[in-house]
Amino acid sequence: MFSVTHLVVPLQTMIAPGLEAFAALIFPIHGIRVIAAWMFGWWSVPYLLASNVIVALFYALLSLETPHVVFSFERALSWFLVSIVAIIAIKIFRFVGIEIGMKASGIGPNTWRQLLLVGFVSSVFNSLGQSIIFSGQLISIGERNVMLGFLIGDTLGTIVCFAILMLTLRVSRFLRSSS
Repeated sequence: MFSVTHLVVPLQTMIAPGLEAFAALIFPIHGIRVIAAWMFGWWSVPYLLASNVIVALFYALLSLETPHVVFSFERALSWFLVSIVAIIAIKIFRFVGIEIGMKASGIGPNTWRQLLLVGFVSSVFNSLGQSIIFSGQLISIGERNVMLGFLIGDTLGTIVCFAILMLTLRVSRFLRSSS
């Protein structure tokens, strides 16, 4: 979250001023949500909810440089929504017959592609849900732009998250094999 608020958001304000109050155009945390939902299923919800609250408290109490997060019913709904959208997307994939393997035998070369697709589908749910939850606050910027911002930010963020994880794993394997 630190990289989003201190790197992505300042760059984003030059491109899309005003949107940063609702969505970051690169939000790698969505990729973490997808992986948590894939690995832990419904057990990921309390962890993701807790992480949302902890991050909000951190920024509200310790960081004077970031915008203040107002604790409200809408914010709590938003946190719950972002904690379940990836699980819902995975369940929909399973319902239509696409099983995303979690056991070592089921994880194949297409698993990461399927997880990226889960990230995109859950981003659609997230953007629709966020626009409903915060509908009274999105009028000034334009609801369509905010929905598009969530969609772009979550999807690009998932790609960035996965790229960082794959690079980290490759470097880790290289370091283990060279020692």
